[in-house]
Amino acid sequence: MASSTIRKVQLPLFFVLAYAITWAVQVPAYLFVAVRGESLTNEVNLLHFLDLFRGVLDPEFAVVFLLVSFSFGPTLAGLIVIALTRGTAGLRELAYRLTKVRIPWHWVAAILLIPVLLAIASLAVAFVLGGFQPLHYNPLVPLILAGPFLVHLLIFTGLAEEIGWRGYALPELLRRHTAEKASWILGLAWGLWHLPSNLLLPYLRGQLTIPMAIAVLLGLTFGAVGWTIVLTWLYINTGSLFWMVVLHGYYNWVHSYLVISSGSYTAQVAAGVLPWAIAAYLLKKNDPATL
Repeated sequence: MASSTIRKVQLPLFFVLAYAITWAVQVPAYLFVAVRGESLTNEVNLLHFLDLFRGVLDPEFAVVFLLVSFSFGPTLAGLIVIALTRGTAGLRELAYRLTKVRIPWHWVAAILLIPVLLAIASLAVAFVLGGFQPLHYNPLVPLILAGPFLVHLLIFTGLAEEIGWRGYALPELLRRHTAEKASWILGLAWGLWHLPSNLLLPYLRGQLTIPMAIAVLLGLTFGAVGWTIVLTWLYINTGSLFWMVVLHGYYNWVHSYLVISSGSYTAQVAAGVLPWAIAAYLLKKNDPATL
């Protein structure tokens, strides 16, 4: 049984562990790859795995790459805190939510459609603001690898994070706060957790401008909260951690092919802001305390 002290500090402990496990691996890794001119984005990492399977990935780089890929900071933090505070009963309850596949079809439709609609809306904004000039697509992952890329994202973004964010942190926050406030806390923490991957490498390569840094910080804070409110609404109404894992990886997959591959920075910024349109509607239509 966990001590009363651990129970009292379990949320701060989770966030400290989630950041520490991830950043302790990411920061040295980005310093290493910056010198070599390598990259560790979701798209490039799939290609690194293919090179690893073919036996052509440099062994020194392969160690760094695998450490980053399997750090799974939020998920490991969630499992540790659940084990410390609730023991095997908590882990069994987590496993139930993680394997809850059957939900009403209209929620499945929402989960599959929302990322696509957000991507299309982001491209439309970029098209209009860009003077109605056509966007030039260059898929960062060949379309022939679309299936493996989706599986890769489900594992290394969805499964790597959601057991922590929506598996542990959100239910715990909902015990203490309204759904809206819980989403603000989790959204800010989740967004800022991405700081090394979004700011450090561009900075090390001299690619980080002040406007870019401001846009990234806004996306990682205010923008992340908007998307988190949408995710909180979906989670509360489905109770399925399985579909949160799917949505996380699927969203990144759609975003990569439709938004990032468009080469439009405006579309990427719009994609970070537009979830607030859905969030504002949900908060107005539903009780913000419960969503």
